[in-house]
Amino acid sequence: MQSVQPTRHGTYVVTYDVASRLQAFRPKTITIPRPDDQLFERFHMSLFQKIQQALPGITIDTIEMSELRRKIWEQVESRVTDIGQQAVLSTCPEIADLNPKSEGLLLNINRLFNTDGQLIGHGPRPGFEPPEKQYDDLARKIAGRSVVLIEDGAFSGGTLRYVLQELNGRDITVTAIIIGFCCTRAKFVLGNFFKGELVIVHPIENLLDWIPDHDLIPFISNCGRVLGEASSNGFMPVRSAEGFSYAYPYVLPFGKIEEWASLPIEGARDLSRLCLETSVELFSRVGPKMTIGELLEANPRVSMPIEIGADQAKVAPDTEVVGFLETMLKRLG
Repeated sequence: MQSVQPTRHGTYVVTYDVASRLQAFRPKTITIPRPDDQLFERFHMSLFQKIQQALPGITIDTIEMSELRRKIWEQVESRVTDIGQQAVLSTCPEIADLNPKSEGLLLNINRLFNTDGQLIGHGPRPGFEPPEKQYDDLARKIAGRSVVLIEDGAFSGGTLRYVLQELNGRDITVTAIIIGFCCTRAKFVLGNFFKGELVIVHPIENLLDWIPDHDLIPFISNCGRVLGEASSNGFMPVRSAEGFSYAYPYVLPFGKIEEWASLPIEGARDLSRLCLETSVELFSRVGPKMTIGELLEANPRVSMPIEIGADQAKVAPDTEVVGFLETMLKRLG
């Protein structure tokens, strides 16, 4: 993505999702802060302030994803009178899981990246089957019905184009796409290859970039850019000897937040410090002595945080999560 210049005008989106994603991670042996915990409110207030300071003159639009997903489902219900006759397919587990009327038709795909953090292609989210198997299983479950496809957000439109191509190749017809929000570019790209109904729940003019808060907190599910590799099943997440996936959180010193989230480097360090401090506070409450291995075994959707350009095998699974995060925080100075 292009860096956002301070003199530019437009909208920068920050989505709030950490609290709701954390709720899915509930082993009985640990205590997870509730979504209304003050920790999350303080984090989001500070996150907003830091991004606003880093991007003067640019509108910061904060979106609470649980509320946006509720609105997406309202749009689904206004179009699908009989879910038995028309299938609703989601690329977002949180939408599919939260609605009792949902069949739970879910596509767990993810963009995968190389050791430089560059996109190599699409594969499964960590802990899920290869895309080819997911698409084939979905085709059997959809069984000739038309599909309403739902997605919480789209920046470039590339993932949706990939999904539509795979569905079309299995003779699955998508009649409508309902997106939480997307930029003008994604809308244009979609319009070039999708002729059905396109619904944007939260329209945004001149969307410059988008950062989900879960990409900023290591050890949260779907945090960061997942390291992938080519395999006989297509692109798949790289696995450690213990079976853990790897990912580059956006924050320093792990990722390239200035490049990946279009933030000036001066603000990127300050923002990274806030996120790592929040991570330390959060996991000190979840389990101050919990090891990385214990956490990853409890939730296979969580990836081992690694650094761009560093040895992937450096961090031992018996390293304590809080100690590891504190070490990374000290590295920022």
